[in-house]
Amino acid sequence: MDIEVLDVCDCKVSKALSDIIKSCLEYPAVFYQQGPYRKIRKEYMKSVITKGEKYNYFPTGLLPRVIDYCKGRNIDVNVIGKIEKLGATKKPTVNGLELREEQLHSVNKAIKIQRGVLVAPTGTGKTAMGMAVISAFPKASVLWLCHTKDLMYQAADEAKKLLLLDSKDIGFIGDGKNNPCKFTFATRQSFVKVVDKLGCDYDIVIIDETHHISEQNGQYGTLMRHVLAPVRIGLTATMPTDKKAILAIEGSLGPIIDEITIEEGQERGIMAKIRIKFLRVPIDHKLRDLRKYSDVYDAGVVNNQAQHRIIVETTQAHVEKGDAVLILVTRIQHGENLLAAFERAGIQAYFAQGITESALRKDIKDALNLKHIHVVIATTIFQEGINIPELNVLINAAGGKSEIRTIQAIGRGLRLTETKKLLILYDVLNLSHNYLIAHVGERLMIYSEMNWI
Repeated sequence: MDIEVLDVCDCKVSKALSDIIKSCLEYPAVFYQQGPYRKIRKEYMKSVITKGEKYNYFPTGLLPRVIDYCKGRNIDVNVIGKIEKLGATKKPTVNGLELREEQLHSVNKAIKIQRGVLVAPTGTGKTAMGMAVISAFPKASVLWLCHTKDLMYQAADEAKKLLLLDSKDIGFIGDGKNNPCKFTFATRQSFVKVVDKLGCDYDIVIIDETHHISEQNGQYGTLMRHVLAPVRIGLTATMPTDKKAILAIEGSLGPIIDEITIEEGQERGIMAKIRIKFLRVPIDHKLRDLRKYSDVYDAGVVNNQAQHRIIVETTQAHVEKGDAVLILVTRIQHGENLLAAFERAGIQAYFAQGITESALRKDIKDALNLKHIHVVIATTIFQEGINIPELNVLINAAGGKSEIRTIQAIGRGLRLTETKKLLILYDVLNLSHNYLIAHVGERLMIYSEMNWI
């Protein structure tokens, strides 16, 4: 049976073969059907295969998965055509930085395979690895996609340093800017508006924080069906575990090319050790009467004065030692409540959130890293892609159960420096309601699986 590679985006198969490979290209999905009294949850398997009149189609990035599936079942398939590739003309190098052995190994694999994801913890130099891949194709036009404008500007600054790019060679699409160039940095939200016009203009696309690709028909999925770059590389510290997201990432880019784990980074002496400590919040029995999760979270976390007081007292002890402390929240009101608690205690703290100007957020991050300030409260804008090498203490005030968010948050302070060898993570244990207890259990499982406790 034949699989025809149409282009970097799609492969074509017969309906007969489509039926055979369907199970490796489907994921659990749900819908709700109206019952006699209420809507009833129904589960089914949904496929990423697109049906046509005579043939069916699947994303080219999933070709390795399909081939492995067929080989494992002794199904003979014949691949017609080849996936387009670029010819590398230089050895990968970045200015002022000698790539470590494991970095160079990942970079060379990416240059050879040209499609897929490089997985490496924050602090191991994912951005430098992405730039090194690009350096092997000096004549190529490049699109670097991010999901926030902060990461867009941060990546552009790194490109100037690592690839010795002049400002005239760099363009931006995002934050009100629309000046594409040979090396374009863009937010996905802005680039999706111009992808029909510019999708054919790039040879290389890099997607930073790739785990944000969550579904085939999401913004990234839409973008990658229009961007015809043959070199398609993703960078992330944490791959999702649900099959829907995995299929979306592989379909847009390809499978994992190479992976460096936090444990490997610590063993190699390039990442700080992690010490988990727990802050136990007094039981509030009134929370037991609440039924909605949003009400429980508001009362038990966002507006919990006892929890705020414990966080302030813990932070104060570290400030007195000269430590840099980052406190993570997800709700604006939570951050404002903590800020007020620090003000009442006479401790200077700063709150960085989405509406904070990009330049000011950068100033706050840099000041915390230099320890010109010692306490920053931040929403999710500081939970990804932002490096604070000299960070000593991270307090997860938000709780939650997301594995990706938890590991991404910890990554803010994993970089090893001459003056910092250890990152202390405080996890707030709130056992006042079953919802909060369940989330504590999920986080403890993550810490245990990562060998942090």
